[in-house]
Amino acid sequence: MGRFLTREFLLFLNIPKHIYLPLSIYSIIYVIFIILDLSSELKFANIFISSFIAVFIISEANFKEDFESGVIEKLIIENENLPMYVFSKLLVQFLFIFIPMLVIGLVFNGLPENLSLFKYSISYLACLLTLSIFFNLGSIVSIRKGSSLNALITIPFLIPFIILVKGLFVDGQWIPNFYFLMAYFIFSVSFINLLIVRVIRIQAK
Repeated sequence: MGRFLTREFLLFLNIPKHIYLPLSIYSIIYVIFIILDLSSELKFANIFISSFIAVFIISEANFKEDFESGVIEKLIIENENLPMYVFSKLLVQFLFIFIPMLVIGLVFNGLPENLSLFKYSISYLACLLTLSIFFNLGSIVSIRKGSSLNALITIPFLIPFIILVKGLFVDGQWIPNFYFLMAYFIFSVSFINLLIVRVIRIQAK
């Protein structure tokens, strides 16, 4: 696990666009909402829309470079732990992209009226991680055929997720939306991540 984390950490440092590109897009969309004075009307919808686009962009290139460079093929030949490889990518993104996105959101928009800092932070980070995992699935499935399948694959899974997000951040209803969100998050971390590993093996053949 440590070796995979070190590798992903060094990749992020060596290729700064992996950090500044999604954060820049997230910030630009955020500022557009503020300039148009839409933030007060749509409450926290601007956060979700900005996050949705930023996470989608991250997922598009998440495995592409490793496929093209032969890294994934080498990992499979050497019988490396692919679940740890996938998880390390998610963890590094969590530390260097998702937490900064949370901070930006807090600085510009504050907290929803009905959520504490703890409740808001854990809900928002769970949303980002869940989105990332589902988009990664779409990206890995379509990696040899372009990105056209990405949205099509993830849309059915995201419909209930979007309803949960609306209940949490727009309507401010913590219970039961948070518990459903955590169930969705656990489902994505376990089953969807294992499915991603399986698809990686298929795509590498």
